[in-house]
Amino acid sequence: MKNVTISELPERSRRRIVQLTQLLSRIPEAQTITSADIEKMTGWTSSVIRRDISLIGCQCGATKGYNAGKLLKSLKDALGHTETVEKKCCIVGLGKLGEALFSSNLLEGTPFRISAGFDASVNRTEVLKASFPLYPTPELETVIKSEGIKYAILTVPDSEAQKIADRLFACGIRGIVNYTGIMIVHPSDSAVENVSLITALSDLAAS
Repeated sequence: MKNVTISELPERSRRRIVQLTQLLSRIPEAQTITSADIEKMTGWTSSVIRRDISLIGCQCGATKGYNAGKLLKSLKDALGHTETVEKKCCIVGLGKLGEALFSSNLLEGTPFRISAGFDASVNRTEVLKASFPLYPTPELETVIKSEGIKYAILTVPDSEAQKIADRLFACGIRGIVNYTGIMIVHPSDSAVENVSLITALSDLAAS
């Protein structure tokens, strides 16, 4: 079977690889884990798990299973999540959802780091406390370019979402995690990951 890059994987396979990386980060590196073990923890079938892992060219398997540490390293390498490569992000929209996201330490232990936050309310950028600088939205382009930020988390009102997204793409943002309620139109050389509670619940109800 021909090895493929992570970007060439089907969307569902790519999502499983990302989720498997998160799962393995909580398992001792010396532990052996089988596809059957992963099936029990995730609900994915063993054959699907082995296929996803083999597609990215992982050679850390054995007849008795995978070494958790070696498998995790292989998956991180495939995703480009090396310890020496920091991926700068920003968050645009510092309302209740935005504040909850940047206060939760969700990115701890990953190569992603929030380097800036933006909001249309100058008062909000002055009052909120964060571990990174906060700026009014008019400074978005200048800060993103100067800091080399490539990814954005979008939590602005729906009415502002596409306009802000267009500005983000125009100043060099490669990908947006979209927490708004609209589908973002984006250039072919960029990507948008839509995160919707309603969509997730609808998918569960339909399965």
